[in-house]
Amino acid sequence: MKNPKFNRADQLMLGLKDRCQKLNAGEKFLSVRQIMEEFGVSQITVKQAIERLCESGVLEARDRSGYFVRRDRRYGRIVSILPAGNFGVRHEFTRLLTQEAAEAGFEHEVILFGENPEGIARMSDVRADAIIFSPFGLDSITAAQLNQLMLQPVPVVLINCSIPVENCRYVDSDNEFCGVLAATHLLMNGHRKLALLQTEPDFRVVRERISGFLKCAEAYRLPVELLNPGIRSGENSPAKSYEFFSAYLDANPEPPFTGLFTVSEDPTREVLRAIREHRLSVPDDLSVISLEHSVTPAIPGLTSVNSRRDKIAHCAIQAIRAHFDHTPGIPFACKITPEIHHGATVKNLNLN
Repeated sequence: MKNPKFNRADQLMLGLKDRCQKLNAGEKFLSVRQIMEEFGVSQITVKQAIERLCESGVLEARDRSGYFVRRDRRYGRIVSILPAGNFGVRHEFTRLLTQEAAEAGFEHEVILFGENPEGIARMSDVRADAIIFSPFGLDSITAAQLNQLMLQPVPVVLINCSIPVENCRYVDSDNEFCGVLAATHLLMNGHRKLALLQTEPDFRVVRERISGFLKCAEAYRLPVELLNPGIRSGENSPAKSYEFFSAYLDANPEPPFTGLFTVSEDPTREVLRAIREHRLSVPDDLSVISLEHSVTPAIPGLTSVNSRRDKIAHCAIQAIRAHFDHTPGIPFACKITPEIHHGATVKNLNLN
């Protein structure tokens, strides 16, 4: 899909929508003449932008009185556009967002998409008070796509990504801090020989987790053995992780590290299986810490860093609710702090 060109009316609509967000519901908006003078545009351009804002419910035209800011819930519905290819995201966020939306007084609908251009294109057909969009993990949001998101007449909240642009609403886990927490937990338990197994393709979130782990280790001048199976998009991450780590243990029956960080949840089961099959004990011979998303751990007893998807869903819905309630102090951008889940797969070497 080619990125669309944005005309003067689109650009004006962005500016006017930002202005509306700073006003209270019921406040009088600028007149056509004031907009023409302030933005240096023609009357036709102003009318095109104003008509779109009125059609979407951002502004209301009153006879002989001008335009006024609206904060009404027109549909009572939030639509979430989620990637079809990521089962964990679409399954768990469907449940979490539906629950949070109901508590905030909204119905909730989910639309699935394949790639980011497709997901963004679907927004033009949406009839809802707000949109939640989770980009596909492999893709980055381009400048043109971001313009499309910002041009939507209704509030759009991005989840599972961070775009530090003014007036862009997003909620994301602090992925780099996930890596920091994993390294810190191993260090606090006396581990000075560390390794990191990249159990996923080279996604942005994976790079950020790795970066956090390495920065923390570097601060303590500890070497880290990087183990990379070279998993590509579309490949079976658990199977590839198992094959790679089994081969590694064949060549290194006594690993030169005591603490291992696996950067994702699902492949960790297979990593633990490879360890057992090589007659190593977790945590006595090798400590393992991984990353999890659910409040209830998917692998019983696993020590993990929890990215708190439940908090991401809560903050996304609250950002939408705050828009309509005009609640002050709600940030446009929100980074969720991950938490350690204390399981039984990390040994405290300080007690030896």
